[in-house]
Parts: sequence; structure tokens; C-alpha cells
Amino acid sequence: METKKKDRKLRRKQHRKYIKDKKQQERMDYIASIPIIKFVVDLDNKLFHKIFKTERGYIIRNFMMFISRLGDGYGWLALSICFFIFKAKDAPLIFTRALTTSFYCIITFIYIKNFVRRLRPYKKHNKTPLMMPPDIHSFPSGHTMVSFGLAMSMGTYNGTTTIIFYTISLLVGYSRIFVGLHYPMDVGVSIVIGSIIGLLNNILFSYITNMPILGH
Repeated sequence: METKKKDRKLRRKQHRKYIKDKKQQERMDYIASIPIIKFVVDLDNKLFHKIFKTERGYIIRNFMMFISRLGDGYGWLALSICFFIFKAKDAPLIFTRALTTSFYCIITFIYIKNFVRRLRPYKKHNKTPLMMPPDIHSFPSGHTMVSFGLAMSMGTYNGTTTIIFYTISLLVGYSRIFVGLHYPMDVGVSIVIGSIIGLLNNILFSYITNMPILGH
């Protein structure tokens, strides 16, 4: 009897998931049928094919893969440590601000990814990516969003950090297309959202701690 109840419960759960997924797909199919969306998607596909080419040279491929891996967090952690090594003003607060920005960005892109559920470009076009993704959805680019959020939170400390952070962020965003994991639109939208999240968090920290919104 107990086993039958568990089976019924499991079937109901699976049915609810099926209905939810079906409604989600119908919603996305409708959005994809809108003329302006179709135009943007077609343009996105063309730009992706121009950037992602598997016959790229060994050096540039490995460089872009290295940059993309920096976006996993290693590069940003190293740069954060530099703030403490060089005794930057309010380094602990800047680090805390960057950490909370990262958290907001991660929560945001996870929610959007699960809502939009855009297929990775290499899967849609039956390509082999240069590296494997951390999840199955393409839109938006989590690496890019976090990178630009951090660039706004930490990179705006002074002129030198601005150049360093935004250069790396742009390279991270481009690399995600280059290795075959994202469309240009995934990256472009992520730049905007990440920058907005970073700026809003800077404003919040300015209100709480009297830190400047930009600079030091």
C-alpha cells in the first residue's frame, strides 16, 4: 500500500512537471514567433557563426579558453587579493560589495536561465564546443554578467583598475561566444544586467557605509 502511494505521488509530480514544461515551451515558441524576436535571433545566429570557428589557431584557441576559465572566478579572486596586498582604501568593504554583487548576479542569471531555457548554440547548430558548459541553458551568460557586475563594484576604484577589470570582462564575454557556449545576444544582455546590478549595489553600499558610488 505504501509503495502504491509513493508511485501515485511520483506520477503526479512527473505530470505536473510535464504540464509546466509544456506551458513553458508554448510560451517560448510564441515569443520566438514575434517578428522582431525572429529578426534578432536570425542576426544572433549569423554573428555566432562568424565568431565561433573550430579551425582557429592553437594559440588563440587556448588563450580564449584560458580567459573563459578566468571568468569561473579564479581571475576575480586574484584581483580581489591584490586590493589587500596593495592596501587599497576600504579594501574589506570593496571586497564585500563585490561579493554581494556576485551573489545578486548569480541569483539573477540562474532565474533567467531557468525561465527562458534557451538552448546552447553548439547544441542547436550541432557543433562541438571548445569547452563544456557548467549548465544546459544559454541565455544569459552568467560569466559575463558576474564579470561586469564585479567591474562595476571593484573595477571603478580608480583609472587603472577600470582598465584592467573592463578589459578582462570584455575578453571573458567574447570568449564565451568564441568557445561556442553563448550567442552574442546572451553576452550583450548580460553586460547590461550585470552593470545595472553592480551600480545598484554600489548605490546601496554608498547609502549604508558612505562609500563613494564610483571611485574611492
